Amino acid sequence: MPSKAHEILGEVHEILDRAETEGRELTDSEMRRYDSLITRAKQRGAIDRELRDLGGGGNVMTDPRADVGFAGDGPGDLFIRSAGWKSISDPAHRPQQWTTGPVDVGFQTKAGTVLESGQGSGWIATPQVIPGVVSKLFEQLGVADLFAQAQTSAPSVRYVIEGTAVSGAAGVAEGGTKPPSDLTYSTVDEPVKKVATVLTVSDELTEDAPSIQAYLNSRLSLFVTIEEERQLLRGSGTNELVGLFNRSGINQYTKAAADDNAVALLKVLNNTRGSAFLEPDAIIMHPANWLSTRLLRDGAGGTAGQFYGGGPFSAAYGGQSPMAGAFVDTLWNKPVVLSTIVGPGTALVGSFRQAAQIYRRGGRTVEASNSHANYFQQDLVMLRAESREALCVYRPPAFTEVRGLV
Repeated sequence: MPSKAHEILGEVHEILDRAETEGRELTDSEMRRYDSLITRAKQRGAIDRELRDLGGGGNVMTDPRADVGFAGDGPGDLFIRSAGWKSISDPAHRPQQWTTGPVDVGFQTKAGTVLESGQGSGWIATPQVIPGVVSKLFEQLGVADLFAQAQTSAPSVRYVIEGTAVSGAAGVAEGGTKPPSDLTYSTVDEPVKKVATVLTVSDELTEDAPSIQAYLNSRLSLFVTIEEERQLLRGSGTNELVGLFNRSGINQYTKAAADDNAVALLKVLNNTRGSAFLEPDAIIMHPANWLSTRLLRDGAGGTAGQFYGGGPFSAAYGGQSPMAGAFVDTLWNKPVVLSTIVGPGTALVGSFRQAAQIYRRGGRTVEASNSHANYFQQDLVMLRAESREALCVYRPPAFTEVRGLV
């Protein structure tokens, strides 16, 4: 005759089997009944064999909250027996976004027995795992945002440049011959270049830790963006973009010894208006040169002590305006973008939105595959991130490389 403990545990199984058959979690009323039955079973000494093997049939009881343990069980044992894990354990039927839901694995004794919290002292608690990764930081990116942007579906971008433009317009007498004007054109083809990187990880990592794969995808995308920024400024062509510093036709200017950084950059801003007939819209500087520029003070050698751009505790120079926005990097009312890619002592002044444009063929993409080499055999996955784009520089004279900054 079945014992009272068997009857109690039989009802526990009925509750769990019903929920599993219907593909759902326990309702509140079922959970309350479940807790009551488990408490009664424990009081009757049914924690050992009767919980492990109900009626000799070998059916191990599934506890969705994993709060009932057996001697030798660890948190992992309880987790893989939970209903939450069973619902997503099969990769073929697992949705793209999923969660096991909270699974209580209790506290673990030194002997390895998992017990509910509050059942005594001396338990060794499993560590709290903070989601995510404390990632390495990189400098702020902002160069690409300065350019006008568009999409293309072609392998190259062609644009027409007006070369010679000579006006022959003049006053003409009645019946006289009209003087000719001269216009010549040339075409420029900018090829779409690819910026890409790959990373190999194990198949187990992508299956067992999908959050890690999402993190790796975002990091690879960031690496592509960092390389894109380098090529926009310093790309050398062939398999790279031809960056602005390597473009034929941009201006070069060396700071005079008598000028400070601010004066030299204002001269370049004004020269751009006169040569390219475009208003410059940004300055890209090395952080070290921006610091010395921002710390410029009045008086001979800066001895008078007032910062031209405003001090840390006072209004801007002369008290004309409050310090609100003091940490927005601007010079001569032009935004300043800081980048180590320009190099120490160097700046780039230009009309980025009017004189140049980035054409992107699609967006940045990240893809995973095991089809590389013998990766299928070795359970390896390659993650790939890439971006395709072309840099069109319509008016090279609208950009000036400034050298000799301090």
